Amino acid sequence: MNIGEKIRSLRVAKLMTQSELAGNQITRNMLSCIENGSAQPSLSTILYIAGRLNVPVGFLLAEEGDEIVYQKMNSLANIKRAYRAGDLSGCRSLCLSSCPEPDDEIRLLLANCDLGIAEDAFWKGRIRFACRFFDEALLYAGETLYPAPHIRARAEVYFRYMQRISSTLYSDVLDDGERGEVVCRNAFSGYVEALEALDREELQPAMSYPRSFPDERGFFTTHLGIRLLMGQSAYPEAKNELLALLQSDTPLNEISLYAVLCDLEICCRETEDFKGAYRYTNEKVQLLEQLLKDN
Repeated sequence: MNIGEKIRSLRVAKLMTQSELAGNQITRNMLSCIENGSAQPSLSTILYIAGRLNVPVGFLLAEEGDEIVYQKMNSLANIKRAYRAGDLSGCRSLCLSSCPEPDDEIRLLLANCDLGIAEDAFWKGRIRFACRFFDEALLYAGETLYPAPHIRARAEVYFRYMQRISSTLYSDVLDDGERGEVVCRNAFSGYVEALEALDREELQPAMSYPRSFPDERGFFTTHLGIRLLMGQSAYPEAKNELLALLQSDTPLNEISLYAVLCDLEICCRETEDFKGAYRYTNEKVQLLEQLLKDN
């Protein structure tokens, strides 16, 4: 891309007309000749145009291989501003549009953006969408030279939980059953580990969860307590607590609601409430169909 083509590309991207870019220092006809390559701008003209376009002069003068560096420099402030503001989708779009061949720094930013987007989508019930972004985060993290073990650790936890929902939810990047060296330690990972331990009839992780995560006073702690009751065959008590969760003033998200419906089905069956078991089975199936939509 020659200097005229760069100027035209930037002008169009900024939605400027030739007259607007030309201003009062050069004519529109001169700018048109520069853009179509029939005239070469002087250094003073280049300085003027770069100022009007708000790009470094070096970008307009750079050889083709250096253009990516200048594109990144020109966009980095906006990229960082979006990331710090929590606008992960906006930050991701800026990274992809301004750095079509991302370097290690941009890859790491993309990995972190994708991870946050995936986690947000998961808790909103868009789990197939979440799978795609978890995998993209893993791919970007694997391509950068910067260490990013937290991305793999967090993605692993979500994929393990999604396998509890449906065997069709899996990673195309992670190997089945393989765990990274770094372990994620937060309230959700502790909850998932406690559920997996209960599947093995190991009670201690669930029993110690409130001490391990004292700031977690929400669904995870309550649900693990209910699962402990179920493990002790206290199904009537567990059923009452599950119904209390459904009737709470704080609505459950779709992920938590699915877990409650699964357990209510079991509790109703164990207490010979077959009408309730039929009801919650149907609600569970309908919710699962919604969760598995490719949205």
